[in-house]
Amino acid sequence: MKTFIFLLSLTLVIFTQIGCQKEEPVTRQQVLSEGFSLMDQGRWDEAISYFQDVLDHDPHYHVKLALASAYAGRAGIKIEQIYQFSVVKEVPVPKIEMKGLALDKQTSATLENLAKYLEHWNKIPDVQGKSRADILSALKTLENENEPGVRLYSAVLRIVNVKSTISQGVENFNLRLQSKKKICTQDLKPYVNWSGKVFESLILLTSDLELAFPEQKKNYEEIRVKIDDVVNQVSNLSWPVSNQCY
Repeated sequence: MKTFIFLLSLTLVIFTQIGCQKEEPVTRQQVLSEGFSLMDQGRWDEAISYFQDVLDHDPHYHVKLALASAYAGRAGIKIEQIYQFSVVKEVPVPKIEMKGLALDKQTSATLENLAKYLEHWNKIPDVQGKSRADILSALKTLENENEPGVRLYSAVLRIVNVKSTISQGVENFNLRLQSKKKICTQDLKPYVNWSGKVFESLILLTSDLELAFPEQKKNYEEIRVKIDDVVNQVSNLSWPVSNQCY
């Protein structure tokens, strides 16, 4: 009987001590790792849902970046590759030879720069449909967060959105050209509105880059002034009252 009482007392002491011990706090990194594991498995819907639940309780920018990267991943853009096309690098430019045509140095330099940026532009993913909606959701997730790393990530995603917007507009315009023998003013006006969306995205892009690289604030402000000037010119265009075809 004494043995039983002793064991019972010892058990109570052990459980009491266990109850008094503080549990180790779970870090944010540990919480996010579960969502990153889902991403590694390509389970994008589950990862997005998981990060959204975490964000509801912890609105830290690390969580926002995780959720945005899940959206980007579902759109086919991997976080470890996303900066590769955003960094301008020197690329080999093929020598342009045009027999019978003399090019001055400035023209040759311009052609070389165009070749560089064209190759760079081609590296940017072109996403449409649901994938483009995911990019917009990622951008929405990152808005109102001024941490430089967040703004840089947002800028890269915005570049993808700009290219996708341009590609879609050009494709639609070409299809319209193929289906009609003449181009009328009513055909052109929607593309003026479309260009406004492109310029709006470019302005937001400069804002992102300014926050990512505050030391270059003046340069981005000057770019925005130029874009605003073009937007104002476009908005002030007067359209014929009657539909005119060319």
